[in-house]
Amino acid sequence: MKIDKKNNTEKNIESTKGVFYDSPDCDIYENNNEFTIYFDLPGVDKESINLKVEKDILTLTGDCTKKPAEGYNCIREEMEYYGYRRSFNLNKSVDPDKIAADYDNGTLKVKLPKREEQKTKEIKININ
Repeated sequence: MKIDKKNNTEKNIESTKGVFYDSPDCDIYENNNEFTIYFDLPGVDKESINLKVEKDILTLTGDCTKKPAEGYNCIREEMEYYGYRRSFNLNKSVDPDKIAADYDNGTLKVKLPKREEQKTKEIKININ
């Protein structure tokens, strides 16, 4: 079931330019060394993706572009220009200088390495 972007006030924000921003779906994984987030960004060109960290907040934005069919006149237009926007609080657990991202076929993979003091450490204790 597809959500109606115009009427879903929980997930969407309408900008002053008439562009709707959707919160992209994501999966988040964690191991001892890092967090990895996979964002679903269908229709987004790699060049329009922006990741930034400001005051320990990671923000993702990406715009979908609508390209008209060459050689045709549009007789009905229902598809809207929209984009994605989502933010996460990093809680000082992530080293922002080591964040890396890779985009392939509509999926953005963001690796968020943990700061050394946040990593799980195993201590072996000898019991007699």
